[in-house]
Amino acid sequence: MNREQKLRNIILDKYISLRKFANAAEIPYSTLTTILERGIAGASFDTVIKICRVLEVDPKEI
Repeated sequence: MNREQKLRNIILDKYISLRKFANAAEIPYSTLTTILERGIAGASFDTVIKICRVLEVDPKEI
């Protein structure tokens, strides 16, 4: 399982949908879907940290 799939699974375990999570994390839905489709490596550090804080996971876990 790659990082993006792992991240998607964590999000969907805690939230009903990706859109609900994006709203909770206060990031654009399009940004979230781009990260999940094209890879987390291309995302800004701040966005990754924000996602991890909302999910209450260590960035190293992803």
